[in-house]
Amino acid sequence: MALDTIGPQRIGEIDVVLRRPRLTDGPEWRRVRLADASRLRPAFGHGDAGWDEQSSLTAWADRVHALREATRAGAMVPFVFATTDGRFLGECVFSIDARSGLAELSLWTGRAVPHSVSTAATAQGVLRMFEHPPVVPWMVAPVASVNPGPARLLAEAGFEPGATARRLRLYDGEPTDHVVWRLENTARTRAHLRGVLDRYQASPPSDGARRR
Repeated sequence: MALDTIGPQRIGEIDVVLRRPRLTDGPEWRRVRLADASRLRPAFGHGDAGWDEQSSLTAWADRVHALREATRAGAMVPFVFATTDGRFLGECVFSIDARSGLAELSLWTGRAVPHSVSTAATAQGVLRMFEHPPVVPWMVAPVASVNPGPARLLAEAGFEPGATARRLRLYDGEPTDHVVWRLENTARTRAHLRGVLDRYQASPPSDGARRR
C-alpha cells in the first residue's frame, strides 16, 4: 500500500480512504465548506476575503499547489478524507517542525460525517505518522478554548489537554487562547489507536462492497 494512501477502510456503512488532495476535489471541497460555513469559518477563515471567495475553486487550486510544495519540502503530510465514490468528507493535515520533528494536526470534517468516521479516520492518519517516515515523537493539536467541538474526538484518539497558549491564533477574527492537546508516540499510544479502529470496526471493505 502506498504510504500516501490509507485505505479504503469500511467504517460503519461508509468506505473511507485517506489520500493526497487532488485538484479535482475542488467542487466537493467547496460544497462542504459552504454548507458548513457557520462552523468552519471561525476556525479556518482568514484575511478580509469572504468565505465564498476563500472556498472558491481558485482557492482550492492554490491550496493544493501550496500543500504539494510543502510536502516536497518535508514540511507537511496532507490528507483528505473521502469516500471511495469521490464524496469529500474533510481534511487532515500534519505540519512537521524540522527542528523538533514534532507534528501539528489540523483537522476538519463536514457536519454530516458521522463521529465514528471522523474519529477512526483521524486515528488512521495519526497511526500512519507514528509508524512510517517521517516518524514523529509527539503530535500536538491546538484548539481554540471557545471551540470545544474537537475535544471529544481528540480525547478518544488518546490526546490529552496540555497548556493553554494565550492569544495563540485568530479564531473568528480575534486573537484567542488555544488549548494545546498532545499525544506522545509510544507503543501504548499506537495500541490505543489500533483499539480505536477495532472499536469502530474499521476494516477493508468486502468484495461486494467494493463492487457497489
